[in-house]
Amino acid sequence: MRDRADLHTHSLFSDGVDTPEKIVKLADRLELGGVALTDHDTIQGLKQFLECEASPALRRVPGIEISTESECGEAHLLGYFVPPDADSIESELEKFRKQRKYRFPKMVRRLEELGITIDPAKVKEIMDTVHVPGRPHLARLLVDEGVVRSTDEAFELYLAEGRPAYIKRELIELHDGIRLLRSVGAVPVIAHPLTIQITDLRSFLTDLKRTGLEGIEAEYHYDIVKTRIHPDEIRNVARELGLVMTGGSDYHGDGSHSQLAKATVSVDVIDQLQEIAQEM
Repeated sequence: MRDRADLHTHSLFSDGVDTPEKIVKLADRLELGGVALTDHDTIQGLKQFLECEASPALRRVPGIEISTESECGEAHLLGYFVPPDADSIESELEKFRKQRKYRFPKMVRRLEELGITIDPAKVKEIMDTVHVPGRPHLARLLVDEGVVRSTDEAFELYLAEGRPAYIKRELIELHDGIRLLRSVGAVPVIAHPLTIQITDLRSFLTDLKRTGLEGIEAEYHYDIVKTRIHPDEIRNVARELGLVMTGGSDYHGDGSHSQLAKATVSVDVIDQLQEIAQEM
């Protein structure tokens, strides 16, 4: 019985390496009951994701992951059941995607100032072909060039906040992100909350629920995250506030995050999200 769903994946339309079709085929091969595509700040891959051939036993959820700024620093929002033709969300996020385009070559120049040379042809290829270029793409180039052994090392030494090649980018404000998702009928869910520098989880989520937050990503691999909050607290607060508990692998296809289906929730969660979306 296909009773598991992975509701957090990324394709090459953002910072993953697989096509949406390949993600669907892999989910089918793993006998998942559901999978969501949640590319960063774009819905360009959703039509391919929804239209490619797949088993009728696999439910596909069109989604997005929006990078936002909050009082606790950068926070990510997942949106579920995003209309694949929601032009308004694409238009609103375009200016933030442009920030990524401007930021990428600046980070390359920062690395050059450190004496690290990256093949200009590879940089150009990313700039020309990637819809939302970001630090993960640059981390992979550093691995390819033999500068570091892994993408984790690339972030640790050069690309993480506070490291020498990091450049801050402009982000949409968190509450505005929730409103944006709701405006197109998408269900807003806070992503991997333990990666946010939250001091009071209950107050943080209570405030967001007033704005329209509907869920929280409770199932996620936090192995490398140092936090004083235990994942069980997420579940307890979610129950108290009546938030849907989602989960997923954050699959990118390059080994930088969990493999597909390594973090899942019951397919019943898809029903919960769809019911909310239909009532919006």
